[in-house]
Amino acid sequence: MYKIHMMKSMELDDEEKLDAHMPIPMSDKPEYPYGLKICLTNAEFKKLDLDSNCAEVGGILHLHALARITSVTHNDGPNGYDCRVEAQIEDLAIESEDQENAEEENGESDDGY
Repeated sequence: MYKIHMMKSMELDDEEKLDAHMPIPMSDKPEYPYGLKICLTNAEFKKLDLDSNCAEVGGILHLHALARITSVTHNDGPNGYDCRVEAQIEDLAIESEDQENAEEENGESDDGY
């Protein structure tokens, strides 16, 4: 039986923002942890059969990803036990939540309901 996993916000709380480790000094603290950002170029949009001209700042993408774990490190140091897992996204699918929400508001649906 499969366990349903709920999406969790990765946004940093105020204390985490103050303690955030940055690869370079930054005047503004990030909203999300460094390294959770992925970048897509025209090459990736082409592979995904998407038009990069449709991308808008503030738009929301629904990502389905498969990532291969590339590194696992376990440390028992002065701050207690710590585990770090790095993963390389290998397969990716994207759909526009903005478009899906607009279709639902207009009564359009691809699922036959």
